Amino acid sequence: KHNQWGMEVALHDWFLACPCRTDNPAEADFFFVPHYTSCLINHADTFDGCDTKQLCQPTTKLFEEALQSSSYYQRVDGGRDHIFVWGSGMAADGAFASWKSWVPQAIFMMTETELWNPYRDVVQPSYTPYKDILVPGKLGLEDMMGLGKMAKPYHQREVLGHFIGWPRPPHPSVQDPKTCQDANCSLNVRSVLLAMKEQADMHIDVDVPYIESFVGLTNSHFCFVPRGKSAWSSRFFQTFFAGCVPIILNDLYEPPFGEIVDLPSAVIKWPMKEVPVLIDYLRQMKENNPEDMLALHFAGKELRCWYSWTPSWVEWAWIEVNKSKFNKTCSEWHVKNAYVAVTRLLAAKAGTGHRRFYWPGATAQGLEHPGALSPSSPIK
Repeated sequence: KHNQWGMEVALHDWFLACPCRTDNPAEADFFFVPHYTSCLINHADTFDGCDTKQLCQPTTKLFEEALQSSSYYQRVDGGRDHIFVWGSGMAADGAFASWKSWVPQAIFMMTETELWNPYRDVVQPSYTPYKDILVPGKLGLEDMMGLGKMAKPYHQREVLGHFIGWPRPPHPSVQDPKTCQDANCSLNVRSVLLAMKEQADMHIDVDVPYIESFVGLTNSHFCFVPRGKSAWSSRFFQTFFAGCVPIILNDLYEPPFGEIVDLPSAVIKWPMKEVPVLIDYLRQMKENNPEDMLALHFAGKELRCWYSWTPSWVEWAWIEVNKSKFNKTCSEWHVKNAYVAVTRLLAAKAGTGHRRFYWPGATAQGLEHPGALSPSSPIK
């Protein structure tokens, strides 16, 4: 609930309490299917043979059984009115390997836009731009507030660029990982960055204590967000609360909520093969166009709260929110947050015309098999 995949729990809580919820299935525009990936897969003792290195067949069977027993699964083709949340880089494939056969048209609220490295044979992302909603990973209230308190003013920042992380090769469908292990391979962006560790204006390392990573985030002008085991990373969302301008180094990653916020005003997205040129560009910007840096910095501060999953009143952290302690970080958190963004984007997808069949008084069973009703039977 409190880690980066915690939005799966947060959205479940949200839809349980949301005024948009109805107890009458016939009135519903969508059906939410709750599940928690970290419980299904990350705990290897939950299901035998299920971890982050292979598709999980026992959980796939659970999804199939849940849909098969639902009276409303067949209401539209391809599960178009069903909602699933996938919080990990494994996306839909890890826990629901057969989703393409069961719910190819369902709405996925997900963090991942690309592929998960350990799944060598999965070469097609489960993210589909026209139907799915990208969501941010969950940051804890302590992290959001703590980064804000630690963040140095723009003019006091001493470091140009920041990155902490392990080297990662690209997905096997892009290039054989064995041939892309170090900085000589431009697609191993993390290795390219790590090769700059000794440069005086960089804060770069493989692994440091968690708090030191925060020190780097809050003392740097730019924070590199390269591809890891998959496309998305919680570091992207941390940068905004640290006052650091994120630089996406992944050609296939798309940040959430671009329909609502102006991302290019606050984010740099750079071709991942061109990191050396990027460093020259950043140094020139700092030297010759500091006003551009400042504009990016302030734009990020304006949009950061859209990436906050504010604690609900059933969570302990709500006490801090209720005491107005989050107000300094996000003064408009009650109207600018991830829940509001998701609901706005979901509302645009609501409609009744996509239902397969409809007529006055029809039941779920009657819609699928009207011939089974006798002529004298009322259709309700």
